[in-house]
Amino acid sequence: QTKYGFTQYNIQEFETYIKSLKVGRTLLYIQQHHTFSPYYNLCNDTNQLDLQKGMKNHHVNTNGWMDIGQHFSTFPDGSIVTGRNMEYSPACIYGFNSSAICIENVGNFDAGKDTMTAAQKDTIVKMTAILATKFNIPINTDRIVYHHWFKLSNGERNNGAGGNKSCPGTAFFGGNKVADCQANFIPLVQNSANGITQPPLVSLPEY
Repeated sequence: QTKYGFTQYNIQEFETYIKSLKVGRTLLYIQQHHTFSPYYNLCNDTNQLDLQKGMKNHHVNTNGWMDIGQHFSTFPDGSIVTGRNMEYSPACIYGFNSSAICIENVGNFDAGKDTMTAAQKDTIVKMTAILATKFNIPINTDRIVYHHWFKLSNGERNNGAGGNKSCPGTAFFGGNKVADCQANFIPLVQNSANGITQPPLVSLPEY
């Protein structure tokens, strides 16, 4: 469905949409984020588009941005909502937005906060694989990146050495460090891109 200029997809519909999408901008990176707020207690089965509108209002009216910061948002039920036009760079990692696709995963995935649903986990993996395949983005930690790896003050990549947000969460697919991504997230995305069937993704435990 479409509302407020956003469209909501399930993962199958999203794949069809992306396969037919033409983007003139050079795309080299996929960013992973969590929203922190809104978090799971604010989500229900029908308010995804309203939450996306709320994020846009905050980004435009409070942050002074031209539009919502992210290109896509994922939700606990596994649905995906479109955001900023893909022809424009996102407003998501200071100093590292050029040539990037920004995915905001709704929820607070720091340890002890929201426990990611199996549906959202499955969608994040599959949509990352779909985007990487469509735009020929290598599936590795040079090209699929977490916000935590970039210093807030200048956008320098320091892999979380200091002055960083926890985003996409200290419990995001087992952790927000480069080694966590290499061990826990990248293999899932690679398998999905290769069409390798894997066991159903279960909800992440709280740490």
